[in-house]
Amino acid sequence: MRKVYNYTLTLVMAVFTVFSLASCTDDDVDQAYDMNGIWQGTIQGEYYNDRYGRDGQWDTEIQFVQDGDFSNGGYGYEEDYSYYWNRVYRSKFYWEVRNGRILLDYDDGYRIIIRDYELYSVGRGMRFRGYLDDWDTGETLASFNLVKVSDWTDWAKKHNAAFDDADE
Repeated sequence: MRKVYNYTLTLVMAVFTVFSLASCTDDDVDQAYDMNGIWQGTIQGEYYNDRYGRDGQWDTEIQFVQDGDFSNGGYGYEEDYSYYWNRVYRSKFYWEVRNGRILLDYDDGYRIIIRDYELYSVGRGMRFRGYLDDWDTGETLASFNLVKVSDWTDWAKKHNAAFDDADE
């Protein structure tokens, strides 16, 4: 009887472990699905100075594209507009939701972590706010508050062409 109890206990623990790990992955996939689209707004803090070596007033537009229906990541594009310097910076990145944090790895080697973020509704619109941390040091760079302006548009086609032209 003791053997049956031990086998049953081991089986229950194995099943619990599988389901608990799968639920984290499911949460990450759900979060990734909600990220799809174009977000605009502001980033407050040292992000732009750390990224470009420039302060001043900025606006940011970020597009997250999920890589497949049941993926917890994908690729995206970021455009940062500097009013003070009258410049536009464009970047491509790869992203992944892992354990409730969003990891962004830019083509130029810059890497950040989005943590303690929240996706929430205001009226009929969606908002996205949280904190940006340096991937390597964990130092907090900034907070952000973005508004979802579109799920899917021709924005990607237009900007993909601009990025492709820049690569040539």
